[in-house]
Amino acid sequence: MTRIVFVSDTHVGSSYAVFPEDYRNPEDGSPVTLNRLQKRLFREWVRLASEFSPADVMVLLGDLIDGPQTRERFGTLRLQNVAHQVDAFVQLFRGTWRWRRLYVVRGTSYHVEVQGVHAEELIARALGAEKVDSGKFSDYVLNLRIHDKILNCAHHVGFSRVPHLRATPLLRELALNNGADIIARGHVHYYVEVRTEKGIAFTCPSWQLPAPFQLRRGTFGLPTKVGIVVAEIEEGKRPAIEPHLVSFGSSRALEVTDS
Repeated sequence: MTRIVFVSDTHVGSSYAVFPEDYRNPEDGSPVTLNRLQKRLFREWVRLASEFSPADVMVLLGDLIDGPQTRERFGTLRLQNVAHQVDAFVQLFRGTWRWRRLYVVRGTSYHVEVQGVHAEELIARALGAEKVDSGKFSDYVLNLRIHDKILNCAHHVGFSRVPHLRATPLLRELALNNGADIIARGHVHYYVEVRTEKGIAFTCPSWQLPAPFQLRRGTFGLPTKVGIVVAEIEEGKRPAIEPHLVSFGSSRALEVTDS
């Protein structure tokens, strides 16, 4: 049996996303402190890493850093320098997870590519990820054979705020699928799984809570659960796929009393 752990959309650098403890800004050595949400995100990240390490295979499904965030005018970044975001992700991941084989999928160019420099390729090389081509350690689509199963891993898939429509993009992927037994996607920040006679498809939750830019089209329907997906594959048997989610729920109501 082989255990595969999927992690996606960590968005390191965002004030709304997981961030390592004890990180110091390389420019001046000053500590980058965690806010209240980040402290809990980090605790849950460490708990899951302790429970599921060492993984036989880890797949990082993209958007590992938040990037320049020009849409938010840099206002939601804990760490603005993209090179420092890469460094912070490497510290976060290397300091908590253990694995035997690591594969890196490239995410959204807006977040992870700056003037032709691809942050996730740098991350893959720093962490010793498996080479996926003659000169690359990351790619937009990866097909992995594990025992008798083919896994198709990519970042992008269609998003929906309407809960009962979230399965549709995955059903489309399965309908167009040409040989994969398991389809793994990131990008949408929520977990959904569908199964048909053609295989299994799921989206991986994120490690970023809704930021102001995501609230512009409404408050409700946004993902408030973070976590990972763990798959166990054994030759000749149906794969076992299990999400491990942590709910952050809604913000508390403010007490209003008469003066």
